[in-house]
Order: sequence, then structure tokens, then C-alpha cells
Amino acid sequence: MPRYRVLKSVAHNIGHSFTSLMNYADDDYVMGHILRLARQTGCETLRIDFVRRTAEPPELLVAPISGIPDRYTEFFWDMVQRQGSDRSCIETADLVLHFDTKTQRGRRGQSQFVESPYMCDVRIRDTRGKDYLAHFSRWWYPERVAIQGKERPWWKFWARTNE
Repeated sequence: MPRYRVLKSVAHNIGHSFTSLMNYADDDYVMGHILRLARQTGCETLRIDFVRRTAEPPELLVAPISGIPDRYTEFFWDMVQRQGSDRSCIETADLVLHFDTKTQRGRRGQSQFVESPYMCDVRIRDTRGKDYLAHFSRWWYPERVAIQGKERPWWKFWARTNE
């Protein structure tokens, strides 16, 4: 019999994973890409609906992170099953990430990195109408810094100098 009680930990785990340092794409963390795009477009809120398999707005879902909502939707349903629950127990499930791009602070000693606060909320509603919530809030900054001239990123120290 599928369990409902584990949905609280599913909500926590999916939110923690999304905002973690393990969520990396191309040359920055996914959170850094989203913050950079939010600052560029003015769209500050990303919503992923795991049940309907949708994500919006499209302005925050461009390469290299365009596949993140699909990946996390699959991860979410896999986690539900591995934790001992079932799709039939879930009515709605979504992740909402909001950056406050108007609020910024510099990193101490690292002026090229400007942080903004974020809130990430995961909500799962079961078929009985009970909500399981997880909330995360901190500060984040994009690590992707525009490379000037022919300088190589620090992680490409082994590359040839005559590129």
C-alpha cells in the first residue's frame, strides 16, 4: 500500500537537491544560471509543475538549463516511488523558485560576485487534501564571469596556450 507520510521528505529532498551545489549545468550552477537570466529578463519566478510536467516562464529556461524541468520531473517521480509512495497519492506537486533581483549584496572580498536572495518552496498536495511543504531561502550569485580577451577559465589550466 502506498504511503502518504513520506511525501514530506520527498518535498524536502527535491527542493534541497534543486538548490544544492550538486545541480550544475555547463559552466555554472543551475541556480546561478537562473539568477543571471532573472536579472537579464526581469522574470524572477520559476515554477515547475511535476504533475502537469510544465515549467514557466520560458525566459528562464534557455540553454544550458532548458532540460532541467524535465530532468527534475523524472527525478521527482522516481523519488516518490523509491520512498514508498505512488503517483496515485498525489493531486498536485510543484516547485516555485523566486529571486529578489532588486536586493543585492557583494561577496566579501569578491566584488565580481553579487548575491541576491532566493526562496524555493516545494508543495505536494495528496489526494486527501493534505499539503506537504518544504521551504528554502538563502543568497546566491552567478559564478559565471565573462571572460575577457583570450584568457581561459581557471578550470582549463591544462589547455594549450595557442588556442
